[in-house]
Amino acid sequence: MPFVRAGDLNVHYLEQGAGMPIVFVHGNWGSAAWWEPVLARLPAGYHGIAPDVRGRGQTEGPDSDYTMPSLAADLRAFADALELDRFHLVGHSLGTAIAMQFALDNPQRVRTLTVVAPAWVDGMPEMLNNPTGQEALKANKALFGQALKALAPAAPADAYWQRLVDEGHEQRLVAALRNVPACLNWKPGDRLRESGVPALVIDGAQDILTGGANAERAAAALGARHVVMPDVGHSPNIEAPDAFVALLLEHIKES
Repeated sequence: MPFVRAGDLNVHYLEQGAGMPIVFVHGNWGSAAWWEPVLARLPAGYHGIAPDVRGRGQTEGPDSDYTMPSLAADLRAFADALELDRFHLVGHSLGTAIAMQFALDNPQRVRTLTVVAPAWVDGMPEMLNNPTGQEALKANKALFGQALKALAPAAPADAYWQRLVDEGHEQRLVAALRNVPACLNWKPGDRLRESGVPALVIDGAQDILTGGANAERAAAALGARHVVMPDVGHSPNIEAPDAFVALLLEHIKES
């Protein structure tokens, strides 16, 4: 499990394989471990790379404002540190906002973009503005685990799942709290299409957080193909990794 110095961070990341790079960005209350099933399924010829986002996982460094432009700048520093010129980019949940912002800022560096359970491209709904709820999740790991499972109903409740809960709960509270206004204020909307990057939007039919109309709106803003995966929730990458990887590779090969 390597680390690399990137700006003011010592970034921890996972990697698998060799060849064409694919960078995977995890979501809020998560870590690079959320991509382990996907990394394990990549065929020969691909180099999967999954960093821990600032304030999460084992990445070391100071807090920031945690806005999407700042987190996208972190991603650029990470890519620069690994000398990744152009790569396929995949984001999950919060990671989709980071990935979409990165593609908007650095379109020449992104071969394809895949967003999984997309963030709100016109700003997070005010009804979800609940910092107290974030504090409650941090204060009670059992509550946190229950909330996480509600978002990923098809994920097996096995040792791997428990590790995701344990690692996710270690996220800094300040990162969670600053994520609230960051999501409320991030509103790229139809400007996302300006990147010109071939994009795919994937969501789960049982996603109670960002699925349905929200995913359709993200696809429209990106000018992207939209695929709804049946029988999964907010995290197709761990709930149905075989089907997810097949969709990802199809998108990469066709673009």
